[in-house]
Amino acid sequence: MRPILPWSTCATSADCVGVARQPYGRCLHHLEAEELEACLHAFSPGQAVDLRGTVITGELLDRILTATGRKVGRARFDSARFLSPARFADVAFTADASFDGASFDGLASFFGTGFAGNASFHRVRFAREFSLYGSRVRGHLSLDHAVIAHDALFGEACLGSASFRAAEFHGFASFDRTRFHGDATFRGARFWRAVSFRRTGFDGSSGFESVRFVGKAFLAPSAVARRLVLTEARAQGAVEIDATGCPVVLDGARVLGRLVLRLGDADLDLRGLVSRGTSSVTRRGGEVRVVSVDRLDAEELTIDGADLSGCHLPGVLGPEGLRLRDCVFAATPSGGHQLRLSWPPRWPPRWTGRWTGRWRGRWRRRESRAGGSRLPMIKVSWFALAALVTVAALVLSAVPQPSSRRPIGHRPTTPPVATQHSGLHG
Repeated sequence: MRPILPWSTCATSADCVGVARQPYGRCLHHLEAEELEACLHAFSPGQAVDLRGTVITGELLDRILTATGRKVGRARFDSARFLSPARFADVAFTADASFDGASFDGLASFFGTGFAGNASFHRVRFAREFSLYGSRVRGHLSLDHAVIAHDALFGEACLGSASFRAAEFHGFASFDRTRFHGDATFRGARFWRAVSFRRTGFDGSSGFESVRFVGKAFLAPSAVARRLVLTEARAQGAVEIDATGCPVVLDGARVLGRLVLRLGDADLDLRGLVSRGTSSVTRRGGEVRVVSVDRLDAEELTIDGADLSGCHLPGVLGPEGLRLRDCVFAATPSGGHQLRLSWPPRWPPRWTGRWTGRWRGRWRRRESRAGGSRLPMIKVSWFALAALVTVAALVLSAVPQPSSRRPIGHRPTTPPVATQHSGLHG
């Protein structure tokens, strides 16, 4: 059963959902040549265009854009089907433009297109390439739940706020030199091939929560005004993050490939990060502050030149894979180390002061001699602690204790000066 549509549909066929043109009662696709010519002659620059549900060929689109002088007012292409390559290059949309639910069987090019209002591509299916290269969107850009079967190009575009929630990019996706003047949300998006954000500017937040990176991901924004968030992100390939002057959040992220972070003047949250490749955090300029490593699980992670004074290092899972170089740690007031024991005993010990490379090296060598398993060490620590307490009790009981009892009525006085005859006086 065909859903009820909010517009009058074409009377030519029950299968055609194109918006009917009056007084003909048929869509532009099914008009006779003379009727189509009359409709196009009525178009003028800046006029609203309503092609909802209409089947649009390349020739029909060219004639419509020519009739409007490539300057379109309120544009409605919802549920339209573009049979041929759709080229909107250098078209100016002076009001909102909606393509919700449309399908593009060929190329969809918006190269250098200007949108004075909002541009919506909600649930649009692109069978070929999609390009917004060099376009301008002053309002909000939405590609929520859109599916792009081939490459997607957003390079050097200037966008307001943007949303790519649950969008699927099956080809290469490029956002190089793109500028987002508002928040950019990619929550739940999936990138099946490589994606690049080199020299991308974010004037707001850049949210990659629950994003799936199947191919390589390059996130090297030129600026992020607020936060770069990859909470609960999943990556099967390599991930490179190069950011300066913003907090970077990897809370609960999971990276199976190589993870490289080059940061400057940034706060880094590694809480719950799972890394299964060779990973590194490098300071490239300014201060890098690691705010949390709680539940960090990394097979091989090197942190170089970071401030770890605010971290609880014993919260790391599998610290044998952690390498620390030229890092700053919190110190106790006396500058020494304090070993904090708990019951049941834990291994390794939990230090409240500096976690030095010497202690870490001893611990690793001890684990390697033990076969790398921590379970035997935990079991032995129970018996060792019990034996230590028993020996201490025996030693203390064997040492004679000086008597502190004094005779009744004894008054402490200055001891008399000893003489050679003092022993004769009782």
